[in-house]
This record gives sequence, structure tokens and C-alpha cells, in this order.
Amino acid sequence: MVAWVGLPAPPCYSFPMKTLKIWLGLAALLVAVSCSTSGEQAAGDSDSAARSGSPVHPATNLRGLDPPAAAGAMAPRLSSSGADVFLSWLEPVTGDKAGHSLKFSRLEGQGDSALWSEPVEIVRGESFFANWADNPGVQRGGDGALVAWWLAKSADDTYAYDVHLARSTDEGRTWAAAGKLNRDGIKSEHGFVSAVTDAGGVRAFWLDGREMTLGSSSGHEGSGSMTLRTAVVGADIMDEELLDMRVCECCQTAATVAGEGPVVVYRGRTDGEIRDIWIARRTATGWSAPAPVHEDGWHVPGCPVNGPAVAARPDHPDQLAVAWFTAADDLARVQVSFSRDGGSTFSKPVVVDSEKPLGRVDLVWDGSGAALVLWLAPSGPDGEAQVLLRRVPLAGPPGAVVHIATTRTSRASGFPRMARHGSDLILTWTEPGEETTRLRGAVLEPAHLPGVSAHDDVALDAAAADSRPAITQAADPPSHAWDGKPGSRAPAYEATALDGSEVALADLHGQPLLVNFWATWCMPCRQETPALIELHERFAADGLQVVGVSVDAAGEDDLVRRFVRDEGVPYTTLLDPADRASQTFGLPMLPGSFLFDSQGVLVWSRFGVITRNDPELTTVLAQLLSPAPAGD
Repeated sequence: MVAWVGLPAPPCYSFPMKTLKIWLGLAALLVAVSCSTSGEQAAGDSDSAARSGSPVHPATNLRGLDPPAAAGAMAPRLSSSGADVFLSWLEPVTGDKAGHSLKFSRLEGQGDSALWSEPVEIVRGESFFANWADNPGVQRGGDGALVAWWLAKSADDTYAYDVHLARSTDEGRTWAAAGKLNRDGIKSEHGFVSAVTDAGGVRAFWLDGREMTLGSSSGHEGSGSMTLRTAVVGADIMDEELLDMRVCECCQTAATVAGEGPVVVYRGRTDGEIRDIWIARRTATGWSAPAPVHEDGWHVPGCPVNGPAVAARPDHPDQLAVAWFTAADDLARVQVSFSRDGGSTFSKPVVVDSEKPLGRVDLVWDGSGAALVLWLAPSGPDGEAQVLLRRVPLAGPPGAVVHIATTRTSRASGFPRMARHGSDLILTWTEPGEETTRLRGAVLEPAHLPGVSAHDDVALDAAAADSRPAITQAADPPSHAWDGKPGSRAPAYEATALDGSEVALADLHGQPLLVNFWATWCMPCRQETPALIELHERFAADGLQVVGVSVDAAGEDDLVRRFVRDEGVPYTTLLDPADRASQTFGLPMLPGSFLFDSQGVLVWSRFGVITRNDPELTTVLAQLLSPAPAGD
């Protein structure tokens, strides 16, 4: 149940983390997400943060402005409307009715006097699904009211979730239940909301799984498509419309208001599994047909959990900027593209970072007519990463890369966010720690960013030369320390068995070993389970060990156990709730699989789904498990 401030408790549910499935040629793509202990420390730490192509400069005018959130807080989201900047987040609730609380705060003052107001609780509940990628939010409507949304379960099924709404007409002091954004009544996935101010209230966009049929005992292996929908939230929910019948299931949407009206950008999905960034625009005659911002041609048989960002230029609303992550052509990069006609056409993308960034972008305009792009990038061999910022003008080379903060590779780092507040830039991010997470923040004056430098991006061809396909096999490779490439020795790594005992990877050496990293919220992970079961049954007698390692968050052990039981998983399952795997193995996404020989040497890897009778893996296993010739 949900406890409302001054209201009876309506029912409450939770939201999914959806899918991640990728055939990605980037074994060296280190997943990293970074955060400093405070804004001031972020600038001080940047001297040690160096990147091999584009120099990283310290943000010399960064002032710490941490949100008023308790330890354990997560999922920060910034929104702006006129002079207002709102920050919302989730906090854990302890006690007899443990769960989560959705809170928000308003930025008060400017410059050195800017402070966050005393936080207000919007709602709390026991069944919130607090996850790292799909954040709740608060947005002001054209009617003056504030609208909040969050994600909650619609049924006992693990993969059935709705978007719940609350509305305040007294500047957020009290909140009233406003129903559900999705009113289809289908027990499926709904979420990844973005919102803008609309004359009738708040215009919301969301991913809607009502067309996704259910197919397995775990309730989610059907064949339907995820859709993109929109509606206006005022005193009632009005004008619901279908915008795109087939989109990527797990990437964030982003929205802004251009000259003619609202626009939404999102990751599309074609029948050929091309997942580029698309746009839909509201014009005088209605919604435009969806169209790609740019045809990167990224073939992804799954979901990268890496949505785009969009912003309209305040003084020229027909000018749009869109930033996004892609790994088309096996080259990870962050890009930004501009439109001068409200999103009807876009310029050739400008590469912001091609040095194997993680992505997770955000974007705003500065006062000079340039886009400010925020993203995450790896910064060291020990799982460190940086929150980086770069100015990209409409014409001319990008400015210097600026270091904002440092964090870790854990998915608990979430997505850094920013908003304009007068002449200031407000930033927030999540700092994962040993025991808990904390929200951090800072104020930056964009006018004081380092000046525009010569175009110092690494050329795409040079960057591509450093990448390698994730599916690679070397003949008798020399053994070396772990670098994710064939021939490297398995790193030191431990996880927890379902019975609570600790299992070290080194203890499993002695026979060939396939380690598969997955999570219950990852649709492609669930979809490949039957193939892993068949591999176990087919090759166990020949000596192959299959071990699945779940990186579901702490407290989700029961979900993992239920999935293992319902799907009849016969091979060993381990738990890694701290997601040490991302740092240790350099996992760019899930699922990820590594095949080691009996000596613990890597012979094959894949980021993406293993299919039934997988030809690549079957060929490698036939060579690995075949008896040695006589005399060897």
C-alpha cells in the first residue's frame, strides 16, 4: 500500500528495468560511471583524470550543491519551467513498512546563494521498484499545477508495472492522487516517462507495453512490441495518442517544446533490429510521422538502456539539439546534432566523445547559443569513470572536455542530470559507496567554462582501430593479465551462491567454464535462458560448466530464486547484488558471457544474447571440448 500525505492510501505498484540485449563489438568498452564526494572535490580530483585523445580540463568554478536527500537516495531528476528548477528522487523507507518515498525540492536563490528547499514527500509505498535507469519526476503544467509520476507494480507478476500520478495545486505542499498515466489495464510494462509543459497541464510521453503478449511462466517472453504514447495530464488525463508502434523497450525518452509544439526523441526499433534515435513532432496538423534524427545504423538485437536528450534553444525555439550514444560500426561514441527547423531536418552529427564512452547523456543550451552535453566515460583500470561536460556550438569545433565528478562503474551510479537556472548550470549525480548511495550536486557558470579548443576528438578511424569485436577467438593465444581479450586470465572475482556461501571464480577452474552475467529485469537475459539450459544439458557430460551470475540489486534475491525455479534452471546460479562484475569484467551491458578453458584463460566472449544452437559458440565449444590428439 501507499501512504499519502493527508489522503487515503490508493493501491501502488512498481516498474521494470526492462531489456538490455546487445551484439556489440566492443570488448574493450569499459562500463564506468563516476561521482565525486562533492562539487568542490570533483574539480580537485580532475587533475588525475586524463583521457587519451581529448584532454580533460578541471571545472575551475564548480561549487558543491548537494541535494537534501538521505543516504540511500537514488534516481535524481531535474526539471525546469520558467524560473523554477525542481529536483525529485527516491529514498528508502525503513521500519515495519519498508519501501520507498518519492520526494522533491525546489531551487531557491541564484549563484552563490542558491540552495535547495526543505524536501517534501509526495508519496511513499512498499511496492516501488527503485531502479537505476527509469526515474520518477515532477513537472509544472500550463495550468500552474505540479504533476509527479513514479513506477509501481500492477500485479504480482515481476514484469507488470504502471505509471502512477499525483497532482498538486498549492506549489507542492500537498499532493492528491491523479490515477495512472496508462489506462489500458494490461498487466505489462509501462514507463520511461518524459514530460513538458502543455496548455492543458503536462504533456507526458511514455513507453507502453500493452501490445506485448505474455508467454512464459515468468510472465514476460511474449512477442508483441513496445509502443510510444502521449497524453495530457491536467485535472483529468486527456488526448491519449499512439505515436510509434514499435520502439526500443528500455531506453529513456526525452521531450522539449519547439516552435510549433512539443517534440519527443527516443530510441526506435526496426524489424531488422536497427535501434537509432527517432523524433516525433507536434505540428499545426497533428503529430508527424516518426523519423530518424540520424541513420547511424546501429544493429542491436536488444536494448542498450541508453536514451537520448533533447533541448530547444530558449531564444530561438525552432533550433533543437539532440545528443545520444551509439555504437554503430562497433565504435562507441556520444554525438550531438542540430536542427534549425523545429526538428524537421538535422545536421550531420558532431562527435562529442569517441573514446569508448558509456553514454547516459543529458543536454541543455547555454546563453551563447551552444549545446552543453553531459555524459559518462571511463577514466581508469579500477572501475573509475568521469562525469564530463562539453560545449558544442552550432558552427565550429567543440570546446574543451570538462571534468565534473568521479564515480564508479556500478549501475547504482545511474544517470547524471543538469538544468539551466538563470545564468547557472545545476548538476546532480548519484555517488555509489561501500554501504549506500548518496546524491551529489554542483553549480557551474557556463560562461566560465574553458574556451573553445581546436577540434581534439580522436578520429573515428583511429578510435575504431582500438576496438575489437566482442565475439573473438584466437588460436592458442598467449596467456596474459585480464583485459577482456582472448588469452587473458580470468580476474579475481567472488559471488554468492543461492545458499549464502561465497564462491570464487578461481575455485571453478579445472574444466571449461561459461560464465553468463544477467538480471531478472533484463528481457534478453531472460530470453536466452532456454539456450543456456540446452548448452548445459548438451555439454555437461563433456566437462562444460555453465554458471549464471545475477546482478539484481540487493533485496531482489527472491526474484532471482523464483525465476530459477520457474524456468527450471539446472546450472549453478550466483548473486552479485553490488554488481562487482561490471567493474571486474568491464561489462558494457547485459547479458554478457565469457568462456574460459580449464586453466581459466579466456577463449571467447559475447555482449548480447546466446541463441539456441548458437553457431559461433557451438564451433568454439567443439574445439574446446574435443579430446586432445594422442601424444599431446
